[in-house]
Amino acid sequence: MLRDLLLALGIPLILLLLAMLALVHRGYQLPPWLQRILQRRTLIWNIGIGLIIFLSLLRWLLQR
Repeated sequence: MLRDLLLALGIPLILLLLAMLALVHRGYQLPPWLQRILQRRTLIWNIGIGLIIFLSLLRWLLQR
């Protein structure tokens, strides 16, 4: 159980630290492709909702 907790917390923290280091290295400027995505907030929202639905469906299918 402790190993699962460390994985569940450790992986997102490592990804967050890597992203932060990448931003510091670039002088706190986002890559151009990410800036274009951020200009369309509805796109981010729709992708997030679609991802939640897809992952829920995948989880349901794998539990059957």
